[in-house]
Amino acid sequence: MRKIIYLLLGLFITAEAFQGFSWNIDPELKKKVVAVVGKEKITEMDVQRYMKVLLPMNYYHRTLTDEKLKEIRKKAIEALINRELLYYEAQKKGIKIPEKQVDDLIDQLAKKYKSKEKLEKLLKETGVTLEQFRLELKKRLAIDKLLSEYVAVNITEKDLREYYEKNKYKFKEPPALKIRYIYIKVDPSKPKGRQIAKERAEKAYKEIKEGKDFGDVAYRYSDDLSRIKGGELGFVHRGRFDKPVEEVIYKLKKGQVSGIIETELGFHIVKVEDKRPERLVPYEKIKDKLKKELEEKYRKEKFNQLIEDAKKDLKVVVYDNK
Repeated sequence: MRKIIYLLLGLFITAEAFQGFSWNIDPELKKKVVAVVGKEKITEMDVQRYMKVLLPMNYYHRTLTDEKLKEIRKKAIEALINRELLYYEAQKKGIKIPEKQVDDLIDQLAKKYKSKEKLEKLLKETGVTLEQFRLELKKRLAIDKLLSEYVAVNITEKDLREYYEKNKYKFKEPPALKIRYIYIKVDPSKPKGRQIAKERAEKAYKEIKEGKDFGDVAYRYSDDLSRIKGGELGFVHRGRFDKPVEEVIYKLKKGQVSGIIETELGFHIVKVEDKRPERLVPYEKIKDKLKKELEEKYRKEKFNQLIEDAKKDLKVVVYDNK
């Protein structure tokens, strides 16, 4: 089993990541209360432990600034508060977790770490007893069951079709141009960088005017990644280019090539291969993406409703001011 099934506070984390941390946190942090949900206290130790899990998940191989650290801390506190609110809702709705289910999970973890004694030692290093860990597992299992029963979404083909028909205005694409593109950038590190780029653009434009294939010229002259496809960008909408470029290309007719367009960053030459008016995106083309978006939207709404329902009964106080 490559992944630990559950870890402290109901978090998922790989065994490799778990072993890669120093989990010894100052026991005094248990005394500092960061937030209270009903009668349940969330301590600084809880927050620090949660952050140790979230940090590699969010900022692996990235510079960790003070601002990012504050952001991850805020996420940790919010998640811990939501955990207590969701567990309350699970209990309120009569969700119960058999002790055997918890025993089985602990047995699997004990097997992973060779023995229950070694597991207990590992837990102790994080400041948690086996009994506390059992409770956290039970909370996590109860929350999972709550979410599977009350947040699950089943969107049918009929639902999708009805949503599409009622909201067609959301699926309109603006006018678009199918273009090929040459971009010659100015190298600011060179004393005559702009002049060099301009001369290169003029050579490319001269070849196009002489009748050479635009795609071939783009491949040889362009600094844009599209050069490998002969400058082909496909259909693009307004907003793809800087304003000076768009002011020119949207006035071109199908088949026309712009002149050399100069901007602060470089020189641009554009060929309009086709023009497409505003259109309604076909249902078949968008339905898979639409289904995912709606499922996510409805799941989030149901999740937030569970949180709000719990807040009606439980007072949430946050003392953290970092």
